[in-house]
Amino acid sequence: MTENHNQPKEYDAVLGTQNSAPIGSVILGGLEGVKSRLRSVDIEARIAALKEALNYGEAGLDLVIQAWQYESGKLKWAAYSLLRHREEARVKQALQEYNPWLNITCLHTLQQNIAITVVAISPDGRTLVSAGRDINLWDLHTGELQPIYMNDFYVKSLVISQDGKTLVSRGGDYNGCFTINVWDLQTGEFKKKLDEFPYNVRSLVINPDGKTFACCSKDNVINVWDLQTEQIIRTMSGHSDSRYLSNYLVQTLAISANGKIIVSGADDATIKVWNFETGKLIHTFKKHSNGVESVAISPDGQTIVSGGQDKTIKVWNLQTKQLQFTLKGHSGWVYCVAISPDGNTLVSCSRDKTIRIWDLQTGECQRILKGHTDWVYCIAISPDGNTLVSGSRDKTIKIWGIKS
Repeated sequence: MTENHNQPKEYDAVLGTQNSAPIGSVILGGLEGVKSRLRSVDIEARIAALKEALNYGEAGLDLVIQAWQYESGKLKWAAYSLLRHREEARVKQALQEYNPWLNITCLHTLQQNIAITVVAISPDGRTLVSAGRDINLWDLHTGELQPIYMNDFYVKSLVISQDGKTLVSRGGDYNGCFTINVWDLQTGEFKKKLDEFPYNVRSLVINPDGKTFACCSKDNVINVWDLQTEQIIRTMSGHSDSRYLSNYLVQTLAISANGKIIVSGADDATIKVWNFETGKLIHTFKKHSNGVESVAISPDGQTIVSGGQDKTIKVWNLQTKQLQFTLKGHSGWVYCVAISPDGNTLVSCSRDKTIRIWDLQTGECQRILKGHTDWVYCIAISPDGNTLVSGSRDKTIKIWGIKS
């Protein structure tokens, strides 16, 4: 007898009373039951329904493929985990078509006259900002250099405010005077200079509210500045200098999407998590065997990624305070890590001249991008997750994406 996939099974939910179904009630079993639970507001219930869908043959498989194609976040990647080892041709095609990171290629190579130390993308996804000796603006989609030019020098870090109007850079001038500079990103106009110890400033992050920013400073501290009053309003200290004599002890910072958490990585091989509003230390992660070069926080604020001089990438769960993965593959220092807007993909770049793309849910390396001929210092991902930008010591910027 042919099995009827629409009939309820022992694990299906049935709407109605235990003794008899009221008039107009519907049995939520079989494939229809799965479809109903996929509309639940409870994400865990939806994931459970997705798993059950595979019990219903081709029609159930179609539901899982559709979730991979059209859903986002946890549900999308639950579908991916169910599909990734299947051998059906249509499954493989669906995975290929709807994962842009598997098809990414170099669209433009932009030539500069000095190593590119930092790149950033404006919140509207239209403008690429790059820096080395000076700050340049490019059209992200065409690769054309924009007429706006900011005369800075030896820029090590820059950040863009969430409204896209303000840019803060750590740079200087041709006389070797280093400063923290604030610019109008839309006009290129210089707005103000902040008194700091900028030669020691290695990394900057700006709060999503645009009112404050933080920077690594001398004596292993992190200073928080008020952009309006131009004053330091908070200082966080705790990284140790017992192992190193370097002036750049706190190497890197990242701030959460809600502006409540800031993460720092340092040459003391630790990652520290702070309450940005109070400056209180929340937790310290210790698993790297050498200095930490880069950190990133997932959009939901639950995952921290760090890249180190020990050539590894570590993925941490902020809620459980546990190490989830140690990702190995790079043969040089990991200079920068970035997480895609949907929180599912990790991109890293290294002294080994490569860029690696990782599945953040499984820890698997999906792609290795080659093309730079020297160390890759920096990467940035566009807000829509469709474009990747990299900057290198080979004096080029590469824009990666999908060919139309």
